[in-house]
Amino acid sequence: MLNKFFINIIISILLIIYSHTNANEPVDIWSIDKKESENNSVNTNLDNNISDETETIVIEENLTNSIEEGEITNRRKIVGLYDPEENGFALEMWNNTDPKKIFELSKKINNMDLSEDAKNIYTKLLLTNSYSPSKKKDEKNFLDMKSNWLIKFRDIDLIKEYLKKNVDIEPNEQLTKFVLDELFAINEKKQACEFLEELNTNFKDNYLTKYSIYCLIYLKKNEQASLRYDLEKELGYNDPFFEKKFQFLLGYISNSTDTSEKDLLNLHLSFLTNKEYKYLPNDKTPKLYWRYLSSNNLLESANNIDIEDENQISLLEKATHQGHYDELDLFNLYKKFQFSVDQLLNIEVEIKRISKIQSRALLYQGILLNNDPNTVTSLSKLLKESFEKDNIPNAFNRELKKILENFKLEELSSDLTEFYSKSLEQESLENEIKFNNKILHQSKLVKYFGRESISKKKIEKDLNNYLKKIKKSKKNYLITKDIVLIEAMVSDGIEIKEEYKSLYNSKENTIPTDIQVLINDQEIGMAVLRLIEIIGQDKIKDLGSETLYFLINALNQMDIDPIRNEILYSVLPLRA
Repeated sequence: MLNKFFINIIISILLIIYSHTNANEPVDIWSIDKKESENNSVNTNLDNNISDETETIVIEENLTNSIEEGEITNRRKIVGLYDPEENGFALEMWNNTDPKKIFELSKKINNMDLSEDAKNIYTKLLLTNSYSPSKKKDEKNFLDMKSNWLIKFRDIDLIKEYLKKNVDIEPNEQLTKFVLDELFAINEKKQACEFLEELNTNFKDNYLTKYSIYCLIYLKKNEQASLRYDLEKELGYNDPFFEKKFQFLLGYISNSTDTSEKDLLNLHLSFLTNKEYKYLPNDKTPKLYWRYLSSNNLLESANNIDIEDENQISLLEKATHQGHYDELDLFNLYKKFQFSVDQLLNIEVEIKRISKIQSRALLYQGILLNNDPNTVTSLSKLLKESFEKDNIPNAFNRELKKILENFKLEELSSDLTEFYSKSLEQESLENEIKFNNKILHQSKLVKYFGRESISKKKIEKDLNNYLKKIKKSKKNYLITKDIVLIEAMVSDGIEIKEEYKSLYNSKENTIPTDIQVLINDQEIGMAVLRLIEIIGQDKIKDLGSETLYFLINALNQMDIDPIRNEILYSVLPLRA
């Protein structure tokens, strides 16, 4: 170990080096945790009418600062991932809104089961670079709003990108811990440690300090790990459990059998340093721990579970639902149950007399023993309903599909067809567009909203030619989706000849009053939040024409063209 004198020399050298280095320059992962200091730029602008004692604060150009009750609001952070113009937003899109209203609606949306369409818009909105609400005290809540959504969204690659881009502005410890824990939980320690090294940041959080030191050891940088640990100890870091593990991993002590489940890293270190250690999860075990145990093959084999122990079987069912055990592990266990011939012949009666777990085992055995499509499907339906009633529906997904795939829809009675179709339903891949020039919103004019670059002059000519044909023909007419297309183009400056404007009528007062007020008051971020709330769990393609109309109308008014175009290109054309 380094003695205190040597440590003080190192600290002095590092401080001298730091004094000649830009404050924003990345710091080595093992360097001393520095206290951030604020430096206000002061400019003594000489003026004959101002005394020498007057302090003049220099406010940098293009920065939004406000003076409230004699206090100067510091520069607001701009934290995000996307440039505003990329999605049609602006840096100031939250400026005119009461922060309390933003946080309340965001919290409500976070509790909703959003569709992929709504998630997509919400993610773009929150991760677009923008000023936080004007009051400094709300800045943290604004940043937490972004972090909370990222954690719920659970896209690790997206979070990593977000953190790397903003680490010098806002070293988000909450998100960093989330990423490291999630990667460790799926046995991606190398990826986690390399990511932490890439951030190249000293965190104040003790848990991240512990991760940083362990990762240096994992990456075989023992000298740096030792130096980092000694420096942290000098600065007051104290964790007896981790100290023992650290000393063992570096070979300073011969064994370390202590165990701890305080956090995921402690759990990992317990397994790593004690080969005899066993951890038995229960109902209160965090999902994170379940994933870690499953990914590292540390879960008890389902074959070892006693069928008389229904508590353990119940735990296995829940773990299967969460994806920690394979469905086959559970259903092979169901095969071990012993039932009489009479029970197997009268399944629907018997399942009412026995426990839920026994009934599920009986239903599954009945499925295996029957060949009749209607009987098998009926028993499968009862088994699926049993899992759903206990809030563990995902325990019977893949096996259900395997069972039903043995039959055809026409083999089943009418009361089972809906269950059959729903169970085998899969998200279809996006098919290619099939243009139909007989219908305006399905014509090649839709290409304007795609990524293909088409001149407005050409689109303007093609649109007017199409309207000319409609005017000449009594058979053709415009429906709501046609009007949506036309008004989106008009919003972009494409001109329609006066003689064709009478072919359609704009729908007035279709936007909910509160959203229209938000748009009028330039509360753009808040207005988009309301649109996301309205979309909710629905796919945009499933929205009614009237809802689609006001949605596009609102986006037109706010000039949010990229998101509008993405919606229109996915909704309007016919896909084969």
